[in-house]
Amino acid sequence: MKGQKGMGGFRQSGDERSVREPLFFLSYARPQEPEAERPRMERDLFLTFFDDLTQRLSTLLPRQWPGDLGYAADAEAPEQPTLRALSVCHVFVPLISPQYFSTRRCGLEWSAFRQRVGARDVALHFVPVTWAPVEPANIPPAVLEVDFNTPRGGRADTVDGLYPLMFDEDPKRRGSPYDLVVDDVARTISRVVRDHPLPARTLPSLLGQQNAFRAARTRLVLRIVVLAPTRERSPEGRTADGHYGDAQTDWVAPYGDRRDRTLAADVRTIADHLGYAPEIVGFDDVAPALLAGTLPSAPTVLLIDNWALLDTAWRDQVAAYVDPAAKRPAWETFMVVRDDSDPETGQRGAELRAAVDGTLSASLQTLQTNVQHAASGDGPRERFPSHFSTVAEFAAGLFRFRGSR
Repeated sequence: MKGQKGMGGFRQSGDERSVREPLFFLSYARPQEPEAERPRMERDLFLTFFDDLTQRLSTLLPRQWPGDLGYAADAEAPEQPTLRALSVCHVFVPLISPQYFSTRRCGLEWSAFRQRVGARDVALHFVPVTWAPVEPANIPPAVLEVDFNTPRGGRADTVDGLYPLMFDEDPKRRGSPYDLVVDDVARTISRVVRDHPLPARTLPSLLGQQNAFRAARTRLVLRIVVLAPTRERSPEGRTADGHYGDAQTDWVAPYGDRRDRTLAADVRTIADHLGYAPEIVGFDDVAPALLAGTLPSAPTVLLIDNWALLDTAWRDQVAAYVDPAAKRPAWETFMVVRDDSDPETGQRGAELRAAVDGTLSASLQTLQTNVQHAASGDGPRERFPSHFSTVAEFAAGLFRFRGSR
């Protein structure tokens, strides 16, 4: 059954625009930045998972299933079809993330479906999927009722989240971590529908429900400082056009074949998915205050284009920033970004690696092994979202643990 895009942020799997008793309800929270600022690929990932899930579910059901397989709704979806879907579906599939728990509409959907389940086995009808990891202390009590802390059979999404798995080289190949998550969720829905169907129950209101997650938490600011060349300042031998813009934050995402998005837009989306309020600035705009330690205290990630370290002045500034003698807060860290498939990078790979090692190797050795690998710039470019998430969570975790004291 082919997925259908609806108006206002929803999708259903049937062939008609009316809601025809969907088996499951996919609840998710989009990033908060304006639609036009989101990379197109990022906008579609939620519904890509929805389509993959409905396709897999269709293989587990009788051929002529009379209704819709699923219904997906974000915070902008119209109330009435969403309420209708919540009134008749059998399984609630929330895409869990820090952003999800801070979105009121998601809390209302959770409450509405929980009201329907009543005294039945709540954990049976709620099938959560981790989109981005959430610290245990930030999980609302209402969510713990559905055994959210259970590792769900060791599924890969419970480790780093489903979002990074979708950037693997071939995420949809049979047996990939992403494919196994889709298969497990589809089989769980099929079992519930077959063995524990949930009777339909009219719900009088969605917007009148109580937010199951209570008031939205204030999001922690994550400062992202971009050190990259520009059209006017680029190392000798580096072609600026196609890679850089007028400002450092215009740096084009240095991976993939598309050139219609910036790295700043990508990291904004990732930070938003992780539940942070991203503050993205160019290195040259804040370098004096950053090096002097006079910026407002916040977890900070310095994103470094390896090409920038061929510039002597930038290299000296970075060396001063990471110098242990500077005694900077532990929640201020860095991450190198490199694309080994770029022809110019390949031609000068040895020189670029020598610049990175000479400037950062000692500081990298002080980091945890997983953070060290993520921050080094090594690894396939498809792992950038996962690597950036690791570094960002590392900085934010230290800030929460030490900065609040």
